Amino acid sequence: MIIVIQGLGEMGASLASALSQRVENHVIGIDNQLLSRQYAMANNIVDETATSLADVVSRAEVIILATPIAVIKQTLKQLAVLPLKPNVIITDTGSTKSEIMSLAEAFVPKTATFIGGHAMAGTQNSGVSAANSDLYREVPYFLVTKHAPKETVIKLQSILAPIAARFIEIDAQQHDELVSWISDVPHIVSFALMNAVMQHFHSVSDFGPYVAGGFKDTTRIAASNPEVWRDILLSNKAAILSSNQDLIDELHRFNQVLRQNDSLGLEKLITQAQHARQQL
Repeated sequence: MIIVIQGLGEMGASLASALSQRVENHVIGIDNQLLSRQYAMANNIVDETATSLADVVSRAEVIILATPIAVIKQTLKQLAVLPLKPNVIITDTGSTKSEIMSLAEAFVPKTATFIGGHAMAGTQNSGVSAANSDLYREVPYFLVTKHAPKETVIKLQSILAPIAARFIEIDAQQHDELVSWISDVPHIVSFALMNAVMQHFHSVSDFGPYVAGGFKDTTRIAASNPEVWRDILLSNKAAILSSNQDLIDELHRFNQVLRQNDSLGLEKLITQAQHARQQL
């Protein structure tokens, strides 16, 4: 099975690392960074490397687009004119799905099958050196299977079995609304909190030595890749704006009970959150 993975960042390299452990798989990693390709080969993450999808696409039985969303969108358009192998399965790792699924429907040839993918995995780290063959283990892995034959979906899950993820089929719009809450807005909260603190103190040295677990936990993901998250947030804008507004309304409720010295109201808001977190 020839599997081509475009993008050897944390997500793509981790997929490659797990999939290449199967002797029947020949994993080709595509990356425009020479050092990334060299690292992937030296550490047995891939079996072969290339600099361009066009160079290897005619051999691919499975193509995984593991680049930032902006590049995934460009690649989907390029697939319309590339010499794809008949019945090739194409999937992606993009964090939003509606926009990607629309482009795939418009540009991916009918001789191929596109299945949208997104795993709730990853860390604040980036690059091929962050590769971890266990990154996807027991992680929810969404598959958007619109128009995909059931047997092809089952085949993709079988191919991806070495990553040991929990596959969940979902509608693109439902996915984007869910992810806006459980991934996108938490990142915005983390970014915004760090920015607000910096505007107040101006220098990390003025508060950094005193932070404890709560601040560290809340802002860990503020160390994420800015370009990657720029693309993610813009791609899921409608869902995020709605979720952000709900969060802003909730912050206003906290401000209101604080202004009114409403201790019972404040305790009620905290208790609601506590109970929900305990269930989680």
